[in-house]
Amino acid sequence: MEELKFVVSIPFKKNLAVSLSEKDFEFSLAFDLKWFSPKIASKVKDRALEVGLLSLKDGTLIPAFDVESVRLPHAFKPSENFLESQENSKGKASSLKEEISFEQVLEFISADTGVNRQKLVSEINSMQERLSYLVDIRIVALFVARKFGCDIEAILGKVSRSVLSVSF
Repeated sequence: MEELKFVVSIPFKKNLAVSLSEKDFEFSLAFDLKWFSPKIASKVKDRALEVGLLSLKDGTLIPAFDVESVRLPHAFKPSENFLESQENSKGKASSLKEEISFEQVLEFISADTGVNRQKLVSEINSMQERLSYLVDIRIVALFVARKFGCDIEAILGKVSRSVLSVSF
């Protein structure tokens, strides 16, 4: 999973972008970096969406983690059997894909709305206090997201599965 996170972060870092179109993401992996064929780059994208490292909104990919916090090993290049090892860990990752952290929710909201993380955290903490800390912070973050006009459809299912173990 860590190698997949490295691979997913690089197109965003290379393009200095908080979001990329599906085509730009795949193009970066296949042609800029020359790591994969276009077909394999598409499979990498699909796998990252499946495990929750990326979310898709209106044809735009948004990382569900802080790309800037990812520290790549020197001269990183994915292993030869990268995609196969990802497929083999599918069983292990399926339980992980249901989990979404507060940081991931916060990153998504910030990328979608353009509101800085500090302001979002302040709003979330204020609402969390008004709710006497009885509501999961990820749910509170979704309330705040709506307040700022964020379309939460892309992460609502992940948050609901993570918090309530149900899907919408």
